[in-house]
Amino acid sequence: MNSKRFTDTTIFHWARQLIGNSSNFIFNLSVVSLVGIVFAFKVTTSPVLLGLFGLVNPAFLTICVYRFVQELPRNFSLGGVSFAAFLGKRRVWMLLTDVLIIVILSLLIFLGPLNYFIFRFLLLFLLPLMLLVGLRFLYIIYLVETNKPSSESDDENEI
Repeated sequence: MNSKRFTDTTIFHWARQLIGNSSNFIFNLSVVSLVGIVFAFKVTTSPVLLGLFGLVNPAFLTICVYRFVQELPRNFSLGGVSFAAFLGKRRVWMLLTDVLIIVILSLLIFLGPLNYFIFRFLLLFLLPLMLLVGLRFLYIIYLVETNKPSSESDDENEI
């Protein structure tokens, strides 16, 4: 079985292109914000925008977030918050459930039963914004953790 490093995977390269540096991150944040506000306030109700920014983008960002969480060290804790819930056998079911919720919400908005401001705002503005910020945060944590010198971790164990 061919074991690729995480930095060689397609998801890592896509994430790096989306949020790898400040200008890409700000650009993507701006585009997602603009499209989300335009669609939430019904300036345009294009099904293409709903499909791209309300279905594909949040589903892809969710998959990226779960993948980056999987790459964090097992004992990683951030201010008492542990990512252990996103690891193990439950991770796959949680990921499928999250993506299924995104698909159902976008389908119900498209068909009309949930075509209210709050749902459009949630799916096309708030959720992608939170996922982009969370992915940027996890990307930075991943870079810091993988580039940490091994002697530094040995010094922390002695204290």
